[in-house]
Amino acid sequence: MGIGRREFTKLIGLALTGAIIDPLQAVVTHNEYYINKKLGIMFTIPKSWGFVKIKDFGKIKDKQILDGFYESIKNEVYEDLGSPICIVTKYYEDLPEHDGLFSPSIILKITPKSEFDSHGHKNFEELIHMSRKNDNSVLKDYKIVNIYVPYTLNNCQFFEDDSEYLFEHKELKKPIKVKQKSIKFEHQNFYYQFSCHQSLEINEKADIEFEAFKKSIKLI
Repeated sequence: MGIGRREFTKLIGLALTGAIIDPLQAVVTHNEYYINKKLGIMFTIPKSWGFVKIKDFGKIKDKQILDGFYESIKNEVYEDLGSPICIVTKYYEDLPEHDGLFSPSIILKITPKSEFDSHGHKNFEELIHMSRKNDNSVLKDYKIVNIYVPYTLNNCQFFEDDSEYLFEHKELKKPIKVKQKSIKFEHQNFYYQFSCHQSLEINEKADIEFEAFKKSIKLI
């Protein structure tokens, strides 16, 4: 039996899916610290980086160009994928000198486990394998380039992979090759996904920042 477009989008876009949860509910941010008591997580963000207001995310995604057919149904795709819980970026300030710049970023999206109940997986690891097998994406020229051995942090199993895609945006003069690090794990009744984006092509690197951020993650 086949699955519908919405279910398929959720499966192949596990790295992009997210539940819409009020980002200000039970959230504390102080300097580089982010604590969300409702979702049971805390971490520190790179120094000099900042948080993007969720309401401003709409402006960002509307100008991003998706792959092929997905661009023609962009509104439906974003409706299916939902909104991120938190966006952290290097050029977070709304300044004229930041216009047209690609900014390294970290995006947190969370999906209730119940969203995937119909997929018939035995555990989260099997769901991860299913999503990698169906590695088509709404992102242009997307491909997984490295899969890491699962590791344990905070008594949870973490799944990590690196991928690449072509980032096209209406404010950019030309497309940019972007490297994405995806970090996935389950905690309480949710699946967590951190997507870390950088571009080596234009020297907007953030490997050191991403590694420090990963080590700072604490589940509470």
